[in-house]
Amino acid sequence: MKKLITTALLTTLCTISAAALATPIAMTGAFASSDLANNNYSAVFSGKSFLPTDYTVNSLAYSFSFRDDGNDMFTTSAPVSTGSSMTGWRPHTAVSFARYLTKYATVERTSQQESAALSIGDVVLGTGSTALTESSKTTSSPLHAKYENKGCFYHHCYAFYTKSWTDTTTITRDYTGAFTISGIISNQSIIDELLRSDQLTLNLKVAGDLILTNSQLLLDYTEVVAAAEVPEPSSILLALAGLAGLGAVRRRSKRATA
Repeated sequence: MKKLITTALLTTLCTISAAALATPIAMTGAFASSDLANNNYSAVFSGKSFLPTDYTVNSLAYSFSFRDDGNDMFTTSAPVSTGSSMTGWRPHTAVSFARYLTKYATVERTSQQESAALSIGDVVLGTGSTALTESSKTTSSPLHAKYENKGCFYHHCYAFYTKSWTDTTTITRDYTGAFTISGIISNQSIIDELLRSDQLTLNLKVAGDLILTNSQLLLDYTEVVAAAEVPEPSSILLALAGLAGLGAVRRRSKRATA
């Protein structure tokens, strides 16, 4: 009796539940080139043909990676004066005095920032851009000596010179590096479009020169495995009745031994 009841219960539990398997599918598709410049690009991705007969789509995961191509064009500003400094007269040689004039200037050298925006129709999936790095370098122009005049003191005459140069600091702002646009698409209208037409068109708007180093669109779905036949109501009632009978037998056995 115990064995019969146990078998009935296991059969009931197995037939009520349904099995499900989840596996991501890499959708096929790619942009025409990995070398991207100032332009708009599009690529068609598909993957519905790889789906099983019965399934539910959970989401779409995307990941697109970019890096600077390293060939940046710079714009350079004209030197901008930022001030000057001068020393007093100082003995230069036995017969001359000099003073030293330093002029200061800055120059800005800037590259274009590269960026990308990924979208499906009017839905923007994400944006990214290269990062700013900044450095500076100071150079001096050739020394220029200007004769100012001659001065005589106590029967000694000296020549006076102004020696000048310009210290120019060049500030370089360069946008370099890599970035990734990634995320999860759970927008039901996008998923419905994929299920209807077996394709999604991704749009990419690029500013600057970039290299696409990785592109991946994963379709996450759940495969639904058909459940076994559910037993007739009479079978379930029989199993319950068996349990009740087993309980009654145990109670009578306990009373008899008492």
